[in-house]
Amino acid sequence: MMNFDFRFLVFGFVFASMAGAGGLRADGVTLTSGAERLTGVLRSIGEDGVMELQSELSHEPLRLRGAMVEKVEFAVGAEDSQPPTVRVELVNGDVIPCAIVEMDGRGVLVDSPVLGKLRIERRHLAAMQFGIHARKVVYEGPRDGGEWAHPDDDESTWNFEDGALVAEGQAYASRDLKLPQHFILKFELEWERNAMPSLQVYFCDPLVAAGERCDRYYLQFGSAGLELKRESATGKRYTTIAFVNRMPAEFPDRKLRVELQVDRRDSSLRLMLDDKTAGEFRDPVGSVPSGGGMALVSQASDGVVQSLRGIGVSESDATLQRHRAERRAAADRDSVITRKDERYTGELVGIAATNAGRVLSFKSDYGDKLVDLPEADVSTVLFSQSADDAAAASEVSYLLRVAGGGVLRIASCRFAEDVAIVNHPLLGSLKFGRKQLRVIEKAVPKENKAGE
Repeated sequence: MMNFDFRFLVFGFVFASMAGAGGLRADGVTLTSGAERLTGVLRSIGEDGVMELQSELSHEPLRLRGAMVEKVEFAVGAEDSQPPTVRVELVNGDVIPCAIVEMDGRGVLVDSPVLGKLRIERRHLAAMQFGIHARKVVYEGPRDGGEWAHPDDDESTWNFEDGALVAEGQAYASRDLKLPQHFILKFELEWERNAMPSLQVYFCDPLVAAGERCDRYYLQFGSAGLELKRESATGKRYTTIAFVNRMPAEFPDRKLRVELQVDRRDSSLRLMLDDKTAGEFRDPVGSVPSGGGMALVSQASDGVVQSLRGIGVSESDATLQRHRAERRAAADRDSVITRKDERYTGELVGIAATNAGRVLSFKSDYGDKLVDLPEADVSTVLFSQSADDAAAASEVSYLLRVAGGGVLRIASCRFAEDVAIVNHPLLGSLKFGRKQLRVIEKAVPKENKAGE
């Protein structure tokens, strides 16, 4: 049974319909049903998982059980500054963007733009990644009506309206984005109420003449659900890479956010829908499509309007992603991977500042002397793990996303003016500026995979 006071739920819906009418800058709360969205100001999350949401139209806060809430999006937020070049990963999967101040046998002292200086015990460390830079933006748009065009200047093209590409019925548009070997593609599809969308988004497309066979990928969404497919220039023409059984009727707000992470060097694709992973896949054909274009095809019935907005392509660092996913050679030993793919197994003794920059001191299993590695030469450190490490990361209710790409699992939080005080299962009590918070969502327990 849902645990909340129904009087305040009514107030919450009234307030949601009057967003912008009052003085509060409201946070947005999406309920698990997906059909309802409340607005207000999040005041706390108790140890029992119950959220308190303050509305201008209620003297007392609306109380929502954690099982009811899908996510909270914070309205007050500063622009993200240049993120730090180091990511520290904890044994429970949390990620803290930071700079390394120093490290010894007991733990590491980091400087986070969100948390300030923070000491993390060594037993809580899973990995460090160095040399992370802001993703290079390849394309963001649409910005005007001339960016995406029909090659034959046909009338059945997408129109530019209010920052989006809009199609009524059948339409086609393409653009050569010069997609890199490894990239992240994002976009948002929206369609009319009581209408059936029908869309194909082609990528890694050589943009050949209509009807000509070629090597490319495409995402297809319509009445049958969503498919990720591969077209081949030879052999079997069409191959389904993945099928996601989510129909348009399962999106009450008639919107779908898509993210595709593509690494052509190892033939891998990762699909995310509405910020949730739908699966990781391999190209089943073998020869990877080399094209750099995108094509947008609306196959909707006459009069049906659908739109695409927020199209973004950025280059990703596939090397760092691959290193992060690697299994350790020995679970009871530290591993260091350099940017040249050199690998060392042994013990990371410490990290210290020198006149030439920070240096990692590593004791290799194959020698008695310490090996000094400049931070600039290191890609990834994987720390030794034990069964007790996983046990230390107790189950929590929520995932907190903060400025700069940080992700932390939390048990509870409360607000004192513009400061959020968070109870973290490994690091204890942490303080964040409210402006640094981005999203709180339901946490998915970290899987215990073999070899970790």
